Amino acid sequence: MRSKTILSISLLSIAALSSACSRNKVAAAPTPSSASADRAAIDAADRENAKLRADADRASADRVEAEKKMASDRSAITTPIFFQFDRSEINDEGLQILDQKVDALQRNAAVRIRVEGNADDSGSDEYNMALSQRRAAIVNRYLTERGIDGSRLQIVSYGEEKPACTTSRDDDCRAKNRRDEFVILSGL
Repeated sequence: MRSKTILSISLLSIAALSSACSRNKVAAAPTPSSASADRAAIDAADRENAKLRADADRASADRVEAEKKMASDRSAITTPIFFQFDRSEINDEGLQILDQKVDALQRNAAVRIRVEGNADDSGSDEYNMALSQRRAAIVNRYLTERGIDGSRLQIVSYGEEKPACTTSRDDDCRAKNRRDEFVILSGL
């Protein structure tokens, strides 16, 4: 009888163990179709991230290019032009500079500028004021004749009041004072 009891207990123990083990199911290995679906999702995410990086790089490059163009336009607009002694005619170099200003002003329709006429200290104060006024006016007329709205332009005459060079009285120094300067008032 004792062997029957031991056999019964053994059978019950084996049944209990096998029952407990059957509750802890082993995860099924991924099937080939679920692995390829995961890979496709990863590839799609990688493509989307690459597209976002490319868009960000393009936007950054566009911003840098716009900043360069704005700096170039600012430089073109503010570059002074120079005149010969006792003259208000625009020379060839001045015409090239003014044409660059026209292009920059056309690209930047909101920009308003002030043309400041200047003269060296040769001659009387009254004469130099009138000469620098003619210099500013001729530039104003040149710009308006090429399509720049006159309401975007101001002119002022300083005569010999604002010299660019005061280190000597030689002609090289005085030549730097015979100029029109351009000040951006707004829009850039």
